[in-house]
Amino acid sequence: MHGKFLAVFLPLLMAFSLALPTGAFADDTRYRGIDVSVWQGEIDFDRVRDAGIQALYIRAGEGTNIVDEYFERNYEGARKAGLKYGFYHYVTARSESEAAMQADFFANLIQSKPQDMRAAMDFENLSGLTADEAVAIARAYLERLEDRLGHTPAVYSDAYDTASVWRSILTDYPLWVADYGVDEPYTTGGWDSWSGFQYSDRGSVDGISGHVDLDYYRGAIFLTDDEQSRGKEIRNQVSRANDGCDCDDNGGNGGETPGDDYIVYTVRPGDTLWGLSREYGTTVDELVRLNDIANPNLIYVGQKLLIPR
Repeated sequence: MHGKFLAVFLPLLMAFSLALPTGAFADDTRYRGIDVSVWQGEIDFDRVRDAGIQALYIRAGEGTNIVDEYFERNYEGARKAGLKYGFYHYVTARSESEAAMQADFFANLIQSKPQDMRAAMDFENLSGLTADEAVAIARAYLERLEDRLGHTPAVYSDAYDTASVWRSILTDYPLWVADYGVDEPYTTGGWDSWSGFQYSDRGSVDGISGHVDLDYYRGAIFLTDDEQSRGKEIRNQVSRANDGCDCDDNGGNGGETPGDDYIVYTVRPGDTLWGLSREYGTTVDELVRLNDIANPNLIYVGQKLLIPR
């Protein structure tokens, strides 16, 4: 992530792992964490865990079509190491409609994966936007993401934008705030307190080459039991969709068949109907009709779709 404040050196790391509780997380406890992306390269997550890191955020992607090159690798590594983890997405939207599309892109990347922490909106490049425009875009994104994932997402922001842009408007969403070189962020704006606190962008952790962002996380950044249950329901829906649509042996929907007029497309991470319609020169409505899709905002990795040639 990008920062606006001076970095500090990493405090002394403990030589043993601190296990997180399996039930509720205490709001007043600081859980030691990091956040990672392609910029950290290959990570030894077992060593990261043994260095005392308890939880982390993993960048899934950026904008409408960029998937972080290390997204899947970081997800698998963190999960196998037994770390608590969540995902964040770098938002570049400049309109409410684009915000909804980017939320769909993010949801399509992560909705089939179990996760412990709230999906986080990283919307920090606000150049050219007024505060009101930025808030409207953020709201559209967060509302769409919550609808898609079944849990309340989190807001990542530096301390300055927390107070001057988001103010008291987005406080229904837990705050993950960046402010470097201090024991506590100098402000949390309209929020009563922070749920995540990124206190350095130049940390050093065993198992990671080079610098890494350092964070503290509190209980509110983790999903509740009810939210975990809703996430499991969504993953079950994804699994059922991955078993295939109601199609004939040729991959069609019983009415149309592939051949000269249609292709059978397998949905990949990050795909949306809007993106596919643009790529193949068709419309979302046509894809919905051909594939008997009940909700055009819900397609799943591995799902088979008929697309006009």
